[in-house]
Amino acid sequence: MKSLFAGVNPEDLAKPTTASVEDTDRRRVGSAAVKSMDRAFVSIEEENKRLHDQLTTSESIVELDPERVIPSFVNDRLDIEGDRSFQAFVEGIKEAGQKLPILVRPLADRPGHYQAAYGHRRLRACQILKRPVKAIVRALSDEELVISQGIENSERLNLSFIEQALFALALKARGYSREVISDALGRKEGQRLAYISILTNTASLLPADLVRLIGPASAIGRPKWEKLGSFIKDGRLSREQSEAVDAVVSSSEWAGSDSDQRFGLVFAALDQPVKREPDVTEIEVAGGHVIVARRSDTATKFSIPDNRIPGLSAWLVQRLPELVEEFQSTQREGDQQ
Repeated sequence: MKSLFAGVNPEDLAKPTTASVEDTDRRRVGSAAVKSMDRAFVSIEEENKRLHDQLTTSESIVELDPERVIPSFVNDRLDIEGDRSFQAFVEGIKEAGQKLPILVRPLADRPGHYQAAYGHRRLRACQILKRPVKAIVRALSDEELVISQGIENSERLNLSFIEQALFALALKARGYSREVISDALGRKEGQRLAYISILTNTASLLPADLVRLIGPASAIGRPKWEKLGSFIKDGRLSREQSEAVDAVVSSSEWAGSDSDQRFGLVFAALDQPVKREPDVTEIEVAGGHVIVARRSDTATKFSIPDNRIPGLSAWLVQRLPELVEEFQSTQREGDQQ
């Protein structure tokens, strides 16, 4: 150290050193540049993070072959193409394009194929127009898929009562709770769980095939569907009722009717007293001849083979007042005992 500072005056070392203006400016500029670069790097890093988060959290809209997309495993619409407004809907997509994407999930057992959660009308329109369908692809469980259907159901005004009822009953049959069914129908208001019970109870009164035959019947509410269900025993049409419905369906009036009118036709056909088949009894009399008695709800008719037992019919008609009196006398005696 002594040899290093041997030629230096100690007094000069003790004097404060004043930097020149030029040196000061040079250091200030250098420091500002470093700080600016630091800020730039921080900004770039933040932007990269923002873009990364955006890419990892947002969902892109892709175009899919509509023939590779199957409907939801629980349908909430009875008849898409039977809706008179659907053709106008297809024409709208044809002219203006598909504005909103549908939501689908990939099928694990069928690579390249998907299942729709909602947007079935848009999907069907694209299938008819043979054009790609715009979709958001999202991994969904069964429960998440049906709840996602509630996104549209909560905004749709044309989902009829009976469509909701069949949808709710199908979900109940799959073991979903009323809370999940309520979410899937997009119902958030009070008493929503009680309403789910009303839907499933009403749907259980009606044969599903009959409801699909009628269609959504958007103007028909709960009371009329419940009344129709009261005509049907154990959710199944009797033979007579099936024949009555078949006659209505094959009529010219049915062909020109919309869904609401078809409900009225079916309602009128089934709003009849249920007739039971007459009981037929064969009575063998002397000589091996047979008299047939047919007993219905309102009367009993006897068929006598006059050519084999001539005169019996006339004799019974003549004796009938006495026989009735004898019967009534027996009834009175029985009441007194």
